Amino acid sequence: MSANTAGIGTAGFSVGPEEDADEFEQELWATVDEVPDPHIPVSLVDMAMIYDIEVDAGEVTVTMTYPCMGCPAYDMIQDDVRAVLRTVRGVTDVTIEVTWDPVWSKDMLTDRAREELRDAGIGL
Repeated sequence: MSANTAGIGTAGFSVGPEEDADEFEQELWATVDEVPDPHIPVSLVDMAMIYDIEVDAGEVTVTMTYPCMGCPAYDMIQDDVRAVLRTVRGVTDVTIEVTWDPVWSKDMLTDRAREELRDAGIGL
């Protein structure tokens, strides 16, 4: 499943489940959308850090990135993603794959993320 319906950043990068995602895939995306970035009040999905969520017989693989390579919350974020997905009925294992392609940029933020950041007094 590729990301493309939860929102689109100004760079045209899409986030969220594909339009034809089944109910289980949509539930996984919605569940990950509950995980906030630990530094700012925006979900990882709206931050466009979650690139893809794939499911194979209960085994979930999350492809994600970070705004910077030296992110001090790297392990904590991955632990949060694993923990929240393991609460979903039918999930037997969660693997995190980190990618740097495409390289994350603030242009990938969803409109909702931009609004939440503005409301929190964070300029872009």
